[in-house]
Amino acid sequence: MAKSNRLTDKAIFSHYINMGELLAEMFKPHLEVIVHDLRYPEHSIIAIFNNHITGRKIGEGTSDFGYKKVKGEVPDQVVNYKNESPDGRPLKSSSLTIRNEKNEIIGSLGLNYDISVFEQFSDVLSLFTGTKANPVMDDSEAFFYGSTKEDIQIAINHFRVSHGLTNRVFSRKDKYNVIKFLIKGGHLNKRGAVAIIGESLSVTRPTVYKYIKKIKAEH
Repeated sequence: MAKSNRLTDKAIFSHYINMGELLAEMFKPHLEVIVHDLRYPEHSIIAIFNNHITGRKIGEGTSDFGYKKVKGEVPDQVVNYKNESPDGRPLKSSSLTIRNEKNEIIGSLGLNYDISVFEQFSDVLSLFTGTKANPVMDDSEAFFYGSTKEDIQIAINHFRVSHGLTNRVFSRKDKYNVIKFLIKGGHLNKRGAVAIIGESLSVTRPTVYKYIKKIKAEH
């Protein structure tokens, strides 16, 4: 009897695991690669590389996104969508549905790229390279204050550089100390400051107000 050339589900998963390991090694330590066996969504993770990005482990279940894949509610390829790690770091993510030879959904390949380090470089670089139009004349020099958002971002960058935090994401304690620094510098009195601070630190407005209340209670 002729031997079947059909790929088994196991062989298909093995292919994606090998590919995922290669990608993770190539873009280490910023790219997390996960292979899910969506036939068992409650403990779907069968391989994960650079798992420090989300902290997940083999044997853990899929996300709500994965359950939507199981139901066929999302496209097979979703590329470069905005995401966030459990500790608040910004991620650029992509997901590829894995199908068997019967075209059945059996799994997914997930990519989570930690872009926080690049955003930090961008913030620090903008401190030195940022320019704006002259408010007086096209050819005259003028010294003037920027917008509230620019002032706050410059202050946050100053805190980052002065505290040696240019190579890592702000922790919860760092964010608390940044807000304390901004209050001391009088930035909280500026129009729209709370919303701008929340956006700049990737925290909600209620969290900013909670920190402000706690900081003021200390004095």
